[in-house]
Amino acid sequence: MVLILLSYFFILYISLGIGIIFNKWIPLENYNILFTILVGFFIQLIISTFYAIFFPLDFYFFLIHLIASTLFITFHFSSVKKIILNTINSFVKFSISSRFLFLFIIIISLIHSSSLPFLTDNESYYIQTIKWLNNYGLVKGLANLHLFFGQSSGWHILQAGFNFSFITSDLNDLNGFLIIITSFFCLEKWETYKTIGNKNDLFISLIIISLVFLFLFIPSPSPDLPTIIIVPVIIYLFIESFQNNSSNHINLITVLTLLAILIKVTVAPILILLLITLVKTKGFNNWKLPIVLSFIALSSFIIKNSIITGYPLYPLSIGYELVNVDWKLNDNLQHFYYQSTSMYGWQMSNWEEFNSLSFINKFSMWLNLPKLNGILNKSILLLLFLFPFFNYKKKEMIYLYIYFLIQFIVFYTTSPQYRFFLPVLLSIGLFISANLLHRKYNIIKFLFAINLVLLTLLGVFGLNLNGVTNNKIMSKKYPLILSQIISPRSITQFEDIEFIEYEIQNLKYFSPSKDSLFFWQTSNGPLPCANKDMVEYFSTYYNHIPQMRTKNIKDGFLSSKPK
Repeated sequence: MVLILLSYFFILYISLGIGIIFNKWIPLENYNILFTILVGFFIQLIISTFYAIFFPLDFYFFLIHLIASTLFITFHFSSVKKIILNTINSFVKFSISSRFLFLFIIIISLIHSSSLPFLTDNESYYIQTIKWLNNYGLVKGLANLHLFFGQSSGWHILQAGFNFSFITSDLNDLNGFLIIITSFFCLEKWETYKTIGNKNDLFISLIIISLVFLFLFIPSPSPDLPTIIIVPVIIYLFIESFQNNSSNHINLITVLTLLAILIKVTVAPILILLLITLVKTKGFNNWKLPIVLSFIALSSFIIKNSIITGYPLYPLSIGYELVNVDWKLNDNLQHFYYQSTSMYGWQMSNWEEFNSLSFINKFSMWLNLPKLNGILNKSILLLLFLFPFFNYKKKEMIYLYIYFLIQFIVFYTTSPQYRFFLPVLLSIGLFISANLLHRKYNIIKFLFAINLVLLTLLGVFGLNLNGVTNNKIMSKKYPLILSQIISPRSITQFEDIEFIEYEIQNLKYFSPSKDSLFFWQTSNGPLPCANKDMVEYFSTYYNHIPQMRTKNIKDGFLSSKPK
């Protein structure tokens, strides 16, 4: 916990310094510190992506970032000072209960961040993606080694720049930091709501009552958490711009929208809200910065994907013929990826059987999936049905509902996994809750208190989730141990798993031993790491084996036919 807290101070310092350079276009002095941090994250993500084309995100990258942040803070000291003083003044003006709640959230965030990770994807590609970035930067054809490495979320690029890998291998805790600064923003809006009574302030402040669920994402560098948080924040600003009939938030909405998409491209329909905000304003001047930033963000996205997979808009195949490189992801694997992600939301594995199902049969099967999947699938439909009954008069709410429906359709027709729906699920849930709980202050405070209790029990004693999931990795939330007070536990659940070196033609790679739980597992294995079962499966059925392009691992991997 102590080590993580120290890392958070460095992250805060660097993000403030980088974020403040946008003060010319976004008056960050007038916003909560959360927005300065998120703007800093966006700039760092763009810089990190282009830097990783040539160099690893290692100590030298951190040093460059630290020096740059110090220079920016020095040259913009008055602005940084004002942001810090505003933050301190806001905290001082908090009610006693809000101050206590925020300090408690910091402590409980550190407890959860320092515990063993909880998510399956952490053991398949989160750890390895970040590890490759720390050691080599963006590696050509990395997806040929392990199909999931092609995803390479912008959040993992950010995490690679903030995990201090040159000091320790146990700090993939950026999600905990995000929870803390978001909670401060929510509590600030809660205090404003108690004074003014604006439902939009209540909407965003009620994120606090969802923390018990969001905290499950903290120990892993999951890109789901930042999108679950950033999407409601964008919606909050979108409503603010309508209520105040103002264009003040355009640049900030642009940055947050692009950041969310670079973190998880599946939330791309959020662009609808940005476009509506731009169209609503008059004058081309408001379009200049959004167009420039969008071009830069899209360029970084295309370059990153082209290097790792050879597909510029991966996971889409659009434009793949425009990139003619020897490391392009094997077409058979791309086809497999499309089929498997399409079927995953229905928990099916046979493509022919899946394609033979009618739309009605597919929908019924998806709706009635067992345990947590089925519960959340039913929940999103119920909330989509209820939303218009609570918010049907205001124009901005009509636009929001259109966005929610389009986002749902995109998710459902591509890969309707319940975790993809969470940004929409949470946003609609917060809107309905804000209507039901409007001016019911005591009930809201009670819900905040319940969160404290549940988060404490969950962090200290852990939780057995066998009743809601069949996934062995996600079936247990681990309890607190004393060593966590100083330093976090491992970034993997499988601290003691053995890795065995195998050779296939010119490639030597490491694979988890027979103790591995699933096909994609790589955990924290030495580089290059891939699961032997996966390699043999693709060799047998998809005519693909990963091979090194040269004798230097930095030069990446290509697809070869088995001999």
